[in-house]
Amino acid sequence: MKNESRSLAGQIGRASVIIMVCSLIDKVLAITKEMLTAHQFGVSASLDVFNLAYSFPGTIVLLFTGTLSSAFVPLYMGWRNRSIKEAYSHATWLIGFACLMFAVLSAIGYVLSPQIVQMIGYGFPPAEKELAVAMERMLILLVFIDGSCILLRGVMAAHKQFLYLYAAPIFVNITLIIFLVVDTGLDIYALVWGFLIGTFLKTTFMAIAAHRSGFRYRITLPYDPAVMKRFWLLAIPMLGSQLIANSNLMVDHIMATQLPAGGVSTLRYAFRINDLPIQVVILAISGAIFPYISEDAASGNTERLQSVFKYAIILLGFLTIPITGLMLLFSEDVVTLLLKRGAFDQEAARHTGQTLACYSAGLFFYAYTFINGTFFAALQNTRALLKMGIISIFLNVMFNFLFMRFWGVKGIAVSTSVTMGVISIWFIFLLKKNLGITSMSETLSNLLRILGAATGLFVTGILLVRISEMMGFPRMIYVPVSAVMASLAYLGLIWGFQTPDISACISVLTNKINRWRGGKSVKDEG
Repeated sequence: MKNESRSLAGQIGRASVIIMVCSLIDKVLAITKEMLTAHQFGVSASLDVFNLAYSFPGTIVLLFTGTLSSAFVPLYMGWRNRSIKEAYSHATWLIGFACLMFAVLSAIGYVLSPQIVQMIGYGFPPAEKELAVAMERMLILLVFIDGSCILLRGVMAAHKQFLYLYAAPIFVNITLIIFLVVDTGLDIYALVWGFLIGTFLKTTFMAIAAHRSGFRYRITLPYDPAVMKRFWLLAIPMLGSQLIANSNLMVDHIMATQLPAGGVSTLRYAFRINDLPIQVVILAISGAIFPYISEDAASGNTERLQSVFKYAIILLGFLTIPITGLMLLFSEDVVTLLLKRGAFDQEAARHTGQTLACYSAGLFFYAYTFINGTFFAALQNTRALLKMGIISIFLNVMFNFLFMRFWGVKGIAVSTSVTMGVISIWFIFLLKKNLGITSMSETLSNLLRILGAATGLFVTGILLVRISEMMGFPRMIYVPVSAVMASLAYLGLIWGFQTPDISACISVLTNKINRWRGGKSVKDEG
């Protein structure tokens, strides 16, 4: 059993590293794209319009991506265990149906674009609403283009072809960068065409990659309504998890249209930076563990599910809590370094930095929503997700109205963090019950140790910054030095506070990465 657990950890560790590397490349390109966007458009009204117009199809795709692929993987693995031909046939039927469904949704969205803009952009003046309608009619095509490859993501996840799966999004950011660098005279429409063409290239790559991973587009069995029913009964409740993780950003954008011009863009920039560690690390972990815990759930291996859940929570805290401390200290400096150029001035950097700090306060809870959804999907127990997703939207709207009255765009970010905190705490105890965990005291004890070490990071950072300011050192020198020293203080305190569980998490991030770099196979780790 011990060798089996070590082998599983090795497989998950290696998969996580592959995903992290691909995600890191993609997010470096994404940050480059944001830099170019900030240089060219700053926090202008036209960028507000684009961000809002994109948020509607973007949110729809994100909702269905997590929902359909999470429901598809456990079913596909069950079919494949019985018969490869059965798996290919059922999957091909579902892929064809998904393409048809997203084509219809795109057509409806095109016709209803004026009504959609009137609803989501109610705070915009007439000229900006007119521009939003024109953009929406183009960007709504993303629902069909991107939606068509959602189940292909599930196929590659089930086949554990993580390299293909997480390399595909790179096409979008590369295309956007080309459109922003090359002077095409398209102005804000450079972003529109960049997303459309880049997403088409990504979908084409996914279709080819799924075939190369061993999947065959074959229909050897007649259409089975029971399969479709089972798929949707599992998928629809999964909307709840995606509502929590993705739809609240669109809600924030909609409500930010009531604020002065630039509010939507400020939120977007801050969210993208805050989202970077989630996309690079947390999604890598949740994506890597999903097929494995799906297998454990199917075989009834509750003990291993409990163990993975505990280590996932501790690992989240180990990674996200110190990042929160650093963002609270240096958020404006991060924004200035990444975005302050061209049309993006120091005032925009200040507001965006403050908004980033407010988002970062809830980073642990935001990260947990992805892990939470993964476990509920693997357990095929998703009804609670739908209910909690709807509740999260109502909470976010309520807190937005409350906090934006006092702090404007920063209040919207505070609202998101508070909402994520309430929902995540509720979900942790709900999942504890579903997994049959009798006590969380050991996990909470580890999180308190991590929080104590992160407090040391924060205090060290403040002291170094204050001393450096008193000594008159240049900010460009003492900020990176203070950040590094504060991080070292965190690692030193963690070393002093460490428990076997924390040590195991550190091992995942060090030993597994080193072994993967050294070319050791999974067999070597067993």
